[in-house]
Amino acid sequence: MSYQPLASHSGLDRVEKYDDNETPGSTEADGEDYPQPSPNRSTTIALVACLSLSVILNILFGILLYGRTSPSDITLSRAGSAEQLYSPARDAIRYEQKVFDELGTRTIYHGPPNDETDQAWYDLYMVGLSRITKEEAAMLPNWTEPIAGDKDHYVITLDYIHQLHCLNMVRMALWPERYGEPVLGEPIMKDDPTPFDHVDHCINILRENIVCNADITPDPYQWDEDKRQIMPRFDSVRTCRNFEAIQEWQMQHRMTVPVETWKWTHVGN
Repeated sequence: MSYQPLASHSGLDRVEKYDDNETPGSTEADGEDYPQPSPNRSTTIALVACLSLSVILNILFGILLYGRTSPSDITLSRAGSAEQLYSPARDAIRYEQKVFDELGTRTIYHGPPNDETDQAWYDLYMVGLSRITKEEAAMLPNWTEPIAGDKDHYVITLDYIHQLHCLNMVRMALWPERYGEPVLGEPIMKDDPTPFDHVDHCINILRENIVCNADITPDPYQWDEDKRQIMPRFDSVRTCRNFEAIQEWQMQHRMTVPVETWKWTHVGN
């Protein structure tokens, strides 16, 4: 069954309009003239002057406020957000409309896994670390380390890489016959002897990101003739960031020096 957009109700868009000098249901009396009071001339001039001054001051205030507010700040203010954190990759963001895969569709990312499936997953995020300028690093909400031997550049990764890595870890945990049973690592929290469970960590990372970026795209329900009931349609149209544009930014800022060769000089916070 193909995607069918919900029908709109054009009747909701109809609005009755009246002349500025009329009210609904009013008529002009035929042949009757009513005397109008004449306002005091000096009072009228003073009123007009006050109104004009008010308009001018409001315009000047608006220009001043707009000049100190960036377009992103305006958008966020309208959305009810207090602040958007800086990312050096923000200029790479492009928006597009996409339709998700229909329920039951099989893609290269589905199992059972094989070499081709593994490569498709790795191609999504195996681009390494990124290199940004000292000025860009200074605008980050969290400090990051400089690159060894290159004090004018600092190291980061974009978080989508970690998220895709974690999703791939969960995928591989579902196929132990190919990838082996997940192995617990050494404890990483101070004064906590609990072994590090990489898959468990990844599940929580994905939970945090889904909640943080809660997608409010409406999933419609449509009648399914075969099942004789309404069914949710996850293959709905939605607004997405262009993934290829973000990957291109990542490749342009890719680190070329292997991390293993670095001599770390900690600068800290």
